[in-house]
Amino acid sequence: MSLKPFKIFILMCGFWSRFHAIAFQTAPKEVLRGVDVSLRCEVSLLSESSTLQWERDGEQTSNTTLLYNNSAYIILHTVDEHSQGKYYCRLMEDGNLSTVRNHTLNVSSNSHNGNTKMNTIYRQSSDNSDVSLICKSRKEYESWKWTWEPRPNSQTDLIAVEKGREVQVKGQIKPGRLSSTTFNSQSFIFHISPVNFKYSGTYRCITNTGIYTTTMLHTIRVSVEPPDGVLRNQSVILTCEVSEVTDSVMLVWLRMEGNRGVLGKQQIMTKKNNKLQLTVNLSSNETEHWQCAVFTEDTLRALAPITLSLSSSTTDAPVTSSGTPTVTNQKFNKYAKATVSSVLVLCTGILLGAIFYYLYRKRMSVHSDPQDSEPVYINISQMRKDRVELSSTLGNREKSPEMYRHVRRNRYEKTNINKRDETPATPDNVTYATIYFNKSRFQT
Repeated sequence: MSLKPFKIFILMCGFWSRFHAIAFQTAPKEVLRGVDVSLRCEVSLLSESSTLQWERDGEQTSNTTLLYNNSAYIILHTVDEHSQGKYYCRLMEDGNLSTVRNHTLNVSSNSHNGNTKMNTIYRQSSDNSDVSLICKSRKEYESWKWTWEPRPNSQTDLIAVEKGREVQVKGQIKPGRLSSTTFNSQSFIFHISPVNFKYSGTYRCITNTGIYTTTMLHTIRVSVEPPDGVLRNQSVILTCEVSEVTDSVMLVWLRMEGNRGVLGKQQIMTKKNNKLQLTVNLSSNETEHWQCAVFTEDTLRALAPITLSLSSSTTDAPVTSSGTPTVTNQKFNKYAKATVSSVLVLCTGILLGAIFYYLYRKRMSVHSDPQDSEPVYINISQMRKDRVELSSTLGNREKSPEMYRHVRRNRYEKTNINKRDETPATPDNVTYATIYFNKSRFQT
């Protein structure tokens, strides 16, 4: 009998652990085609070693983008028939896997939201951001058009088509590559890429019978100051701005550790705010990833990432990115490029000088080689005759001074006489020998 209370306690603990592992299932939800859907699941406590993420039909989805305040968030942009199915929020803790929540998503075949309802979406203003505005109907219509109203009472046509005619582009915003190019009586799409901050406003799809769907687009953007780079000890200011608000939104700056967000600063924005922006001042010298999150109540509506990298050098500047990384210190880059160009020119000049000097030395060595001197032909018979005349006139130099000088010059001329050629004598009994000499020695 004494063990009965203990058994009851054990049974209660087992029941509680089993209850914790059972997923909280929400009722199937049907959403319109083309809208954004945000899902959230929460646990009481999420340790650093635990993971919480969304999966679809047993497979991980790349849209599990944020862990914040013990919650996992997922945003599905512009849903269609490929987006519907079951989504599971899985908790991995101490090697045990449990399902926290599952959600069944059904997507309607049309995008009609009536004249009174409005679909609200948020997009970051960046080079790689886009949005598709979709008109999809079961019925057939004779004409379609998309209009844009950036401010009240400022509606303009963007794109239009009628049966049997080509699509006409009319407005300031040029249609993206996914926009409709031919007439389809049941579908008309206007694609915007990239999304500019000033593209916020009300977009309406209008048929020949009236307004078919209305979409409110809010744009957000992030920036860093100073934009041209900072020194090591200077502070950096991050700014997150939203184009407009209908009721109220909360802007949150999150320092990212993987996909886990740590609160930096947050503020609720309403129509009464003069500036719909949130700034945070940073003085860290390390590379940090930040995201600006936009919430409406507990629903995550958008994320705008930015990366800040501060160098330890006083001449280096931070690298910031919003969607696509960009180098902010343009002056430093120009100086580096000029330095590299100067070094390349100097190295090229030294190399060319060495090549020319080598060729010059090689040419001088070729001209100084006696083996490459030009041959000089001398009449050997004449040399013998000169020797005889010289021996007979040694005592009387004054009588034939010209002969004496001629023989003397031939006698003391420094030549290199090769061995006599064995070829037969010519008919004139003239024998030729090849003598090599250096021309420079005979120049006066």
